[in-house]
Amino acid sequence: MIVFDADGTLIGGEPTDWASFEAAFLEVAGFALTSEFYDSIEEVTAKALVHQALADLEHQERLLKEQAVAEGFLSRLKAAHREDSACFPAVEGAVALLHDLKAIGLRVAIATGDWRESITFKLRAAGIPCDDIPIVTSSEHYSRADIIRAAVTESGGSIDDAIYVGDGLWDLRACERLGIPFIGVGHRKDRLRKAGALHVLDDLRPAEFWRMRDSIHMQTSH
Repeated sequence: MIVFDADGTLIGGEPTDWASFEAAFLEVAGFALTSEFYDSIEEVTAKALVHQALADLEHQERLLKEQAVAEGFLSRLKAAHREDSACFPAVEGAVALLHDLKAIGLRVAIATGDWRESITFKLRAAGIPCDDIPIVTSSEHYSRADIIRAAVTESGGSIDDAIYVGDGLWDLRACERLGIPFIGVGHRKDRLRKAGALHVLDDLRPAEFWRMRDSIHMQTSH
């Protein structure tokens, strides 16, 4: 089965996405997230970012702050989309690949570090056909590995048969923890290769994706 990340993998527009998240966090928390903070953390999901940045607060207060950040984030995404309806485009090949996967009956799921409401909005804005695809988000789980594992379970698949497609070093690390193959895509390709990613694509055009998947299956079957 194939499990996809969403932001930066199926959907573009990351500069707008991150700017919206960080502005929402600043408004709620009263301070900005710094590069030093990002360098210091182990877990990169929306829930984890808020809770790690506000670790000094009581758990219940962190939950309230998380909800406020999520609401501010979504409102900013919607405002950006009203200003530019193409700000969250589908990554090249993504729609065609999902269509092919559905046509052959291969299990598919989306496992994202974003919250459910915001990722649902961006997937629809990008025209990604996902109404019948299981989606697990940071709204349900704190860690990316747990999100991926839950997405596999929800789709009725087995983690032993899963391949994860993502764009971040955090995606690669989660796959290493789970012991599953990882396909890197997006603008961090060089960083992913340097971090040890063995399978990296420029985009999600189906022909290249299928060649990569076949290569992984040949390697894992030996």
